[in-house]
Amino acid sequence: MTYDMPPPSTIYGHVASALGELPDPGSFQFGLHFRFLSRCSDLEHQHVITAGGQAFTSSGRKYPTCVQAIVQPHLRDFLFKPRLVLYLSRPDWAEAFRSPAFCVILGRSQDLASVSSVDEVDLEERGGAYFEHTLLPFAYRPFTAVGTTTLMPRWIEPPPERRAHFDRFITLHQERLFAGSYENPERIAVSRRMLGEPDQRRWWVDPDTPFEQGVQRGVSLHSCV
Repeated sequence: MTYDMPPPSTIYGHVASALGELPDPGSFQFGLHFRFLSRCSDLEHQHVITAGGQAFTSSGRKYPTCVQAIVQPHLRDFLFKPRLVLYLSRPDWAEAFRSPAFCVILGRSQDLASVSSVDEVDLEERGGAYFEHTLLPFAYRPFTAVGTTTLMPRWIEPPPERRAHFDRFITLHQERLFAGSYENPERIAVSRRMLGEPDQRRWWVDPDTPFEQGVQRGVSLHSCV
């Protein structure tokens, strides 16, 4: 299964590949804005290797085998032309993204990507914001019906255990959600408004994003732990 949004564990791996080491998963926060053009499927071959197998004969002699392999066709989903705007709370890591230690990937090792720009942005605290193409905390679920509740890996421990830690999030892919105070609320469908009293009355916004109904795009910050 391919998520519509990179899970926190993927963001952690993306950061680690730029730094060239595994950072403390609690040492930073991140926000994201993620789009893709379409979802596609690719036919690839899995080589399934198991112990044992049938012996084979060559030049009249019989040879035992210790392993055997079969090729199994498999359809794998992937996202076509993804674009990620990644917000990190560590401006001291900017140089690592300008000159990554390892190949830039987003997902599996064959999912090559590139860094187009690295900038420092001062998020501003506002009384209203809109959210789109992003992850929201599951704690907001009682206050909105839009978005999809998704169980995602928050962090995967290093080898050899590689124990995965999962958590629930709200993924906003197609929807736009307004929160707090904004202009002309009567023009916005009730389903696209955050209702009730979420625990956050002020919202971080990117001041370089477009205005919609008098507010700018919000940035929801997450941690890998």
